[in-house]
Amino acid sequence: MTTKPTLKSDLYTDPFSISHSTYEYLFQYCASSEYYTEFKRRSHLFVPLNKLRFLEKIGNGEVLADGFIWDLEDSVPADRKQEARDALAHIPPKPWPVEYCVRINCGTPEELEQDLAAIANVPLDSVTLPKGESAPEILRLMRIIGEDKAYIVTIETLKGLFAIDDVARVLRPGRDALGIGVGDLSTDLEVDRVSTCESQLLQQILGTIAITAKRYHLDLFDGVSARFNDPEAARLEAILAQSFGYTGKKLINPKQLEVINQVFAPSQAAINDFLATLDSFLTTTDTNAQVVGGEYKGMPAFKTADRVIKRWLRQGYLIIS
Repeated sequence: MTTKPTLKSDLYTDPFSISHSTYEYLFQYCASSEYYTEFKRRSHLFVPLNKLRFLEKIGNGEVLADGFIWDLEDSVPADRKQEARDALAHIPPKPWPVEYCVRINCGTPEELEQDLAAIANVPLDSVTLPKGESAPEILRLMRIIGEDKAYIVTIETLKGLFAIDDVARVLRPGRDALGIGVGDLSTDLEVDRVSTCESQLLQQILGTIAITAKRYHLDLFDGVSARFNDPEAARLEAILAQSFGYTGKKLINPKQLEVINQVFAPSQAAINDFLATLDSFLTTTDTNAQVVGGEYKGMPAFKTADRVIKRWLRQGYLIIS
């Protein structure tokens, strides 16, 4: 009796059983030129660069975020900006395949020019552009900083919200991302800064940004929780954002990392469901519809399962050998 091939996961101890057809299909994908590695993007932690003690903890592997945002902007007082720029030289080597990002100041030409000079020779994977409002300006910064970087543009103002389609159109599918800055948006809207779980208006904005990002195939980052010391508040906001299709959440307190990573990680049930859908279509080629787990699945379900499983392979959630 032939043993079924399996897929392993870095999240769960039990392997996932698949058919030989699906194993060969996924193995060929991973061996093809279409395959590349991606960062997990469940959690991006802001790190104020004027606080060097945080860098040591990150270098020691004590903080398990999927990405670190070396912050030159809001978390750094105005009189310590240069100190933060100088600290870029002390960023530790990566303790694992983690995304290194920097958030620059776009408020004044002088600050922006100094930040661009400071990051020019720093090994970075991505750049966060705050208060994204102008597609031409975003394109200009991408050319100056380098098109080898990924860009995360944060929508934090009404002007940015009304320009979101133009902004998203210049970003690159499957690489760049949109984010929401709830604090600044609340100020611009002249409403209280509350949790997104408590505001229908903020939820409407979450949806608007999500629909735009999905149209242009961009990743999505939820903003920092106002209750930054409360893991449960972060968990509820993450669940809400994940229901809108957000891929991760930004945070300022490592205490919230575990719950955020759990919410945005694929569940065992989801992996099993997508693998079963993929299996069903790959092993039966004479129909465009299948019944999987008692549910009708058409070609759209197959295409979704194919896309999601391949992305989980690229991100290392699933491992085939």
